[in-house]
Amino acid sequence: MTTLVGYASLACVAAGIVAAGVVLLVSRSGRLALRVALDLWVAAGLLRLALPPQWGQLLGTAAIIAVRQLVTVALTPRGGDQG
Repeated sequence: MTTLVGYASLACVAAGIVAAGVVLLVSRSGRLALRVALDLWVAAGLLRLALPPQWGQLLGTAAIIAVRQLVTVALTPRGGDQG
């Protein structure tokens, strides 16, 4: 079971890289590509939490979620900044 969760987590990380690349090629949007990658990396972190608990895994997942939230806020266009 531990090995399966580890491989699933690794697959999410790889899928994040591949999906971000595809989104970047298709949409030419770096913001969207980064969001897709971060979503899959959050999934990988959450899968790792299914393994026997370790503080490093919890802190890593929390860091990924924090970075995702900060990037989302920083890259969200604001109404008054366009002109």
